[in-house]
Amino acid sequence: MREMKTVTLLGANGTMGAGSAAILASFGGMKVHMLARTVEKAQEGIDKAVASVRSGIIKDRMIPGTYDDLEKCVAESDWVFELVAENYETKLPINERIAKSRRPGTLVSTVSSGLSIEKLASVFDEDGKKHYYGTHFFNPPYKLVLCELITHPANDPAYTKELGRYLEETLVRHVIYCNDRPGFAGNRIGFQFMNEAAIFAEKNQDRGGIYWIDQMLSGYTGRAMSPLATADLVGLDVHKAIVDNIYEFTKDAAHETFKLPAYMQKLIDKGQLGNKSGKGLYMREKNAEGRTVVKVYNIAKDEYEAAPQLDLSFKKQAAAFIQEANYRGYADHLKNAPGADADLVRYFIGRYISYSLSLVPDVTDVAGADGAMGFGFNWVPASAWIDLLGGVDETKRFIEKTGLAVPDHMKSLSGKSVYSLKGKLDFRQLFRAS
Repeated sequence: MREMKTVTLLGANGTMGAGSAAILASFGGMKVHMLARTVEKAQEGIDKAVASVRSGIIKDRMIPGTYDDLEKCVAESDWVFELVAENYETKLPINERIAKSRRPGTLVSTVSSGLSIEKLASVFDEDGKKHYYGTHFFNPPYKLVLCELITHPANDPAYTKELGRYLEETLVRHVIYCNDRPGFAGNRIGFQFMNEAAIFAEKNQDRGGIYWIDQMLSGYTGRAMSPLATADLVGLDVHKAIVDNIYEFTKDAAHETFKLPAYMQKLIDKGQLGNKSGKGLYMREKNAEGRTVVKVYNIAKDEYEAAPQLDLSFKKQAAAFIQEANYRGYADHLKNAPGADADLVRYFIGRYISYSLSLVPDVTDVAGADGAMGFGFNWVPASAWIDLLGGVDETKRFIEKTGLAVPDHMKSLSGKSVYSLKGKLDFRQLFRAS
């Protein structure tokens, strides 16, 4: 693999572009051509990159430019790092321009979160295809160290291994290897969970809808943020793009859970996209005293209202076990507590384990699925849940009781402990007593 001295970054002004540039310039020590629509936008990206690492040292390594400079910059680069808009209509013409200017051996990669890498590589010659990859960093990349390295049939396995080692050892990424499948690993697993949570919210409006789902699947179930609050953070339009792509191009056992609920489409049509628009599944507004008040969307009424009063006794007991670091007590409570709240949590934990392992080996391996969720989403990985619930046999029974299928790969596992990231990630730190 060629020594990485110069990189051209396309899409420099966005949050992901700036964050990625900071990684390339600081850890990689590279000169970075920061290209955007205007020099001013590129300079904004440089300023964001410098701020993200809180060091001015990298500033001198970054050169602002526009897409008019693409051919010149690509010709002198060892790596072309593309982060333009997430659609083929934008990416393929850009790749055609890159293909005409890149030198043999130059690495070209996209930060696409789910488009076909093979299709994006199709405009390159044989050498270009060989050196074209998906390098899906997670946002913000300086805090979330995951990189999904996505391969396609034209890649050279030896070069792939060298690239993976460079990403790990020099750029300090946690690399997982993924096949070229819609959504790859992280988004395939994470957005399945989030979209099915949205579906359940509509079915259970009488129990509290969106608010009930998020309260029941909050930090005490092993995630940084509740699933529907996460959808608001990501943006409902982005959520739609991801689940629509997976729904169209996959046909697995969870296929129908990727179908966007009609009420989410209604919110998108009204421009109520989540945090970035001020309204989505939740709404934040100032009251008369100037304090921020959060209201939740009532799906049946098509309006925002104060969060409903809920009996949170199941959650509070589970969170208390987490607070005490009593994980055996937590697991027993999760498995045996009666009531609708416990049933919901059991179903979603069972689904999460089952669906994660169902992607092995077609999308990635167990360590890949675990790394995607642990390092990319800050969620307790699936194989950690197997250990927590008492081992493979106990978890199989747990899944079967929810009415879900035990995935084929899990049938080949045995033992009390199968966690794949031992020594790399203490999954207990991903539980929150909230």
